Amino acid sequence: MNTPSISVITAVYNAETTLRRCINSIIAQSMTDWELLLVDDGSTDSSGLICDEYAARDNRIRVFHKPNEGVASARQLGVENCKGKYSIHIDSDDWAEPQMLERLFHAATINDADMVIADFFTERMNNTAYCYQNAESTKPYAVLKGILNLTIMGSLWHKLIRHSLYKKFNVKFIDGINYCEDVLILAQMLIHDVKIVFLHKAFYHYDATNTTSVTRHYTQQSYMMRKHFIEELTHILPPCFGKDIETAALNVKIEALIHHVMTKQEFHSFMPMSLVKMTTNKNIAWTAKIRLFLAHFGIFL
Repeated sequence: MNTPSISVITAVYNAETTLRRCINSIIAQSMTDWELLLVDDGSTDSSGLICDEYAARDNRIRVFHKPNEGVASARQLGVENCKGKYSIHIDSDDWAEPQMLERLFHAATINDADMVIADFFTERMNNTAYCYQNAESTKPYAVLKGILNLTIMGSLWHKLIRHSLYKKFNVKFIDGINYCEDVLILAQMLIHDVKIVFLHKAFYHYDATNTTSVTRHYTQQSYMMRKHFIEELTHILPPCFGKDIETAALNVKIEALIHHVMTKQEFHSFMPMSLVKMTTNKNIAWTAKIRLFLAHFGIFL
């Protein structure tokens, strides 16, 4: 197999009901110069067999079977085995329009871009919504601030990335963090001088109805994973992102309070900040500020 222009990485875990749709959408791409890396993360259903079936029919598809260690570990294995000039991720329960790779690669090529960020579709209960990515600037710091402040989606599946950036900046998924693992990858990249272009067209269909996702089941374990995410973000980012990290930490606290998995001691020990900072943060809803105010005085609703 010659070196492909694009490597597509798909982490697979118990996705037998949606996996064929996902793979078929890549096979149907108008651009044919790609490889698809299917990383079976210890699936216990027929997902692994489906992966092998497609690989046997198309030599552009490679399969990796591994023990179940979470999506971050699976994606890292995919990244380490890519051969393409550019790479992109696609989740096993999502799918792409046939022109996606061609249009993203064209935008990357004509602009000599390190990263192309496209709009996308959100699918929820047979309703399709167009999600525009609101970019005030294409400067890396500005884009990263947009991601942290939720004006730009922090996922990797609508971003085509020059794959050499992973090695150049020693960018890696962090084992055990399977929440916002994409954001940590982008943070590691966007603190450097990379060239970004936006393509305001949507090709990717994000299925928001997946009820098994770790991001939709909040437990004590979920809270600890989010707390670990904030700690890693603090290590990665320079001081100028302090307010953005505070906002992200406050959102983690709010979720933990809503789901009753945070004690008074944890509230005050995790990313401690003054009552003024909590209640004057412009990126936090007033209803959340009330909850933070009450929790500050030991009242947990």
